[in-house]
Amino acid sequence: MQFSHLSADHGQWIASACASADPSTVVAQIPHGFERYVRILHPALDEDDQLVRWETVAQSRKHIITAADLFETVAGLDAQGNPETEDAWVDSDLPLDQLPESQWRALAAELVAASPQDQKFVVGLWAGYAFIEGGDRIQIEREPDPALNDEENQREYELALAEAQKPAFGPEVIHADLLELGGGYRNYHLFEADAEFLARPEWAITTDGAQRQRPALAFAADHSWMLSTEPFDDCTILGGPASLIEAILDNRVLEAIEVGQFTRIGHSN
Repeated sequence: MQFSHLSADHGQWIASACASADPSTVVAQIPHGFERYVRILHPALDEDDQLVRWETVAQSRKHIITAADLFETVAGLDAQGNPETEDAWVDSDLPLDQLPESQWRALAAELVAASPQDQKFVVGLWAGYAFIEGGDRIQIEREPDPALNDEENQREYELALAEAQKPAFGPEVIHADLLELGGGYRNYHLFEADAEFLARPEWAITTDGAQRQRPALAFAADHSWMLSTEPFDDCTILGGPASLIEAILDNRVLEAIEVGQFTRIGHSN
């Protein structure tokens, strides 16, 4: 499993292609020109932490999911996630902001299968994660050790906090220019990765454990496909060849719906 830092220049083709797009359309995230596009819907979690598909929610309300629907529309909720209709779905949280690991691996398998054997991939790590740079954004809680006095406990806490606040990457990553998309709303560190890392990303091991966030942006080095998950969004959008999109629509692990280049997500009414 290998990954290495890349300059933001490797993603400039995306920024250039999306700069003039209507910000509410698919091509504001994924450049125009791919054969087909698809939304991969992120599941929600119920009170038992079981995955809930959008289809389950829609069936409970006799709602037909359209390409532009937000989860709130499907569930009968308002923009704040509160019930808006008498039959609103209230048996789960809002969708996850990234695909669960099992679904991400299923998606990655389709992406790798659609690519040449020696294909390299570019993955984008959203720059908003605190573990990247460390520092004061990371705080910890630590129970005092009854065998130590107050001064010794304070010293142990300070040592543990200093360890937790160490940056996960060196200055060559932290101080590098970011790929800025969406007017600076979506900023990414870019890395070249192999197929194994694409399927099972592990950016760093910190005191909080392994950092396995799914790439918020990824594309084949030959630009044959590209995907994007906006921060805190309810789906992952992918553009690519027709055969790849068809395979994803047929994959039973994934819940997906085809969209067009100019689908305006969130404007289904």
